Amino acid sequence: MKNVAAKLEEEVFQAMGTVVRVEGATFVVRTERGDLRCRRAVSCLVEPTMHDYVLAGGQSKSTYILAVLERESPDAKLTCEGDLTLKVGNKLQMVAGDSVDLVTPKHLNLTASEVGIHASRAKVYAQEILAIGSNIVGELANVKLRGTFLDKVYERVTERVQRSFRRVEEIDQLKAKQMDYLAEETLCLRSENMVATASELVKVDGEQIHFG
Repeated sequence: MKNVAAKLEEEVFQAMGTVVRVEGATFVVRTERGDLRCRRAVSCLVEPTMHDYVLAGGQSKSTYILAVLERESPDAKLTCEGDLTLKVGNKLQMVAGDSVDLVTPKHLNLTASEVGIHASRAKVYAQEILAIGSNIVGELANVKLRGTFLDKVYERVTERVQRSFRRVEEIDQLKAKQMDYLAEETLCLRSENMVATASELVKVDGEQIHFG
């Protein structure tokens, strides 16, 4: 008889019921077998809540919620106490009707041979942005930049534009080893005071030269 009782005690069962009470990590599930005190199984990624209709199973001393079958609210919260790794053979796709949020207090890493982003509007808020690459190619209709300081260090800079307008409120200073300005039609210099100083030679050449 003792062996039979021990065998019944170790019987593995499954039962469906409703969560009637939540005590921290323990869930009280009301079933036909009575009220069962269950823990959430690792395979049950949906966190059970009050009034959920669940599938419970286990043994007399160890019972678990295996799955959440029905819920009054369509919302579901997937939780995992430890690390979680999703591994698929070929393609993983997440589709949401409204939005997708990725939230972490520390690090978010994306690793791929190619990353594509398609959006009508993109926003980036960061205290510091670091970008390292070999080539940057961009095609933009309008570009607006606003900041306090801009430092650029390049070996060569080449610009080609149809019209260029620049306005400097205070001082505009240029230091160069050699300077060469070429205007096909007219070059105008206007100022209240103009000073031209050369340590060796000043040369002015033209068909007509007017002073005064």
